[in-house]
Amino acid sequence: MGRPFVSIGVTTYNRHNLLRRTLESILAQTFADFEVIVGNDYTAEVLTSEMLGLSDPRIRLVNHPRNLREVGNMNALLAMATGRYFTWLFDDDLYEPDFLQTAHDCLVKAGFPQAFFSSFRMLLPGETFQPRRIAPGEMIELTGREFLRRYSPWHPQVVSTCGLIDTAALRNVVGGVEELCASAIGVYCEYLFLVRCALLEKIVYLDAPFVLFCMHAESWSENPSELAKYLEAGKELVKRSGEVLRHPALVADFKVNLLMICKQHLITVAQRIARVEVVQREFGLSALWRSLAQYRQETGQIRQAFRDQGEGEGFRARLTFAKIDFLGYYSIVMTLASGFYRKNEACCSEKS
Repeated sequence: MGRPFVSIGVTTYNRHNLLRRTLESILAQTFADFEVIVGNDYTAEVLTSEMLGLSDPRIRLVNHPRNLREVGNMNALLAMATGRYFTWLFDDDLYEPDFLQTAHDCLVKAGFPQAFFSSFRMLLPGETFQPRRIAPGEMIELTGREFLRRYSPWHPQVVSTCGLIDTAALRNVVGGVEELCASAIGVYCEYLFLVRCALLEKIVYLDAPFVLFCMHAESWSENPSELAKYLEAGKELVKRSGEVLRHPALVADFKVNLLMICKQHLITVAQRIARVEVVQREFGLSALWRSLAQYRQETGQIRQAFRDQGEGEGFRARLTFAKIDFLGYYSIVMTLASGFYRKNEACCSEKS
């Protein structure tokens, strides 16, 4: 076999059923020129194809002798890749059948740029995966700077580490993924990764949800624990993003982009602060007060991290932080209210 067009690095940790479903979505692709490298970080057992009930020469199972944690696992898979392009997929996420074919066609049409990104959709808890044919829509060609200016936490949606990136450029320009705190998962590594992707010269983007991120009981996005890791990683994210954004190709948009990163962190952490109270079944005024106080403290520290970049705040930055504060307070109130509603609904169901 010659060099595959794309290498897909799949990280996994003791989730055979989810991993099997993920691999089946890859094997169901209408485009076949790929290799799959599965990195098993669960050192208590040796993962085999027999366990998964899958046998395909394009799948290689790698059992790490020690737990590398998510970021270490991702970079190890990148180091093993032989494909022209590389992407990651996690052991609970999925592809629509035409994803790789559409990505290949866009990359060929654009003259093989350094990266391709699509949008995504969420598969909600309890929702059954039904493969869809996605209308590709219009392909957009962007410089790295234009790509970052278009990105926001909500529009357009970007698959981040699940995009296809030229393997050499991913290793030498983007530099893989970076760990922002000592955690089993790569907290905020996807946000810093997108910032570093702005160093690429040409990127194509397709606003079509070919990748599915799955929410379920084992999903980290549904786990409010390790809040301290998010608080630690947020400050490091602002610091390291600032270092990247001072690159000559990006420095003109420095404040706008760094404020976007601050906003992403603060809105995320507002929800997680409130979720901690919800898990403890606290929904009243005391829970609201504790959440708001902790959020205000974090906002102050992030604003200081922003000022430490040497630009000062200025009127525009102060106004942006005021808007972020409003969104954060609103997010906390709504998260607590939603938890209270679900609690009452569950009580009513038990009584009936």
